[in-house]
Amino acid sequence: MYYGNTEELLLNELSNPRGSKTVSIALNDGSKVWLNSGSSIEYPVSFVGKEKVVEIKGEAYFEVAKNPNKKFVVKSNGVSTEVFGTHFNINSYDDDNNVKITLLEGSVKVSKGAITGFLKPGQQAKISNQLQIDSHVDQDAVMAWKNGFFHFENTEMEELMKQLSRWYGIDIVYKKGIPNRTFGGEIARDANLSQLVRILNESKVKCNIEGKQLIIE
Repeated sequence: MYYGNTEELLLNELSNPRGSKTVSIALNDGSKVWLNSGSSIEYPVSFVGKEKVVEIKGEAYFEVAKNPNKKFVVKSNGVSTEVFGTHFNINSYDDDNNVKITLLEGSVKVSKGAITGFLKPGQQAKISNQLQIDSHVDQDAVMAWKNGFFHFENTEMEELMKQLSRWYGIDIVYKKGIPNRTFGGEIARDANLSQLVRILNESKVKCNIEGKQLIIE
């Protein structure tokens, strides 16, 4: 969807709704972006001025074309990530408490209001009302969604179900509250929902599908 007028910067918005597979786009500066399900990106049709600014909701992975003369800025839930050419992942879903930026290559500056920090490759920033930088990040786990997998490692039930809800476009209903469980393992994202329900039941999570709802007993 394009919008704007002759006196304003013409913007394009790409949305990847819940229940959709990962999509990728190439921006006009050569940068590449992958969008997870339940995510969207707003970006100029053509970059002009001293900065290249895009805005995302949800989760996206960026491979930014190097340009030392013009910084690339990603805005997400009040957090700005500034780069000149790098590979990084941003997770900023509305139902999560933190915006998480994980750096794979290069360097980035992250900021929210007066909070500012710099990341090195292999580090992850978690930003809410304060900034926390983690230097021990499982990059394979962070990038599993882009590579076609669910990756769980001591993952709590609520987080697991959020991922399934976005990917399969379903709502989660807990009949007796959220079970105090954690999960580990990896599942291909091309598995159909009935296969996931079978795996969950084999893991002693009693559940079933009713229409567009996954009912957790």
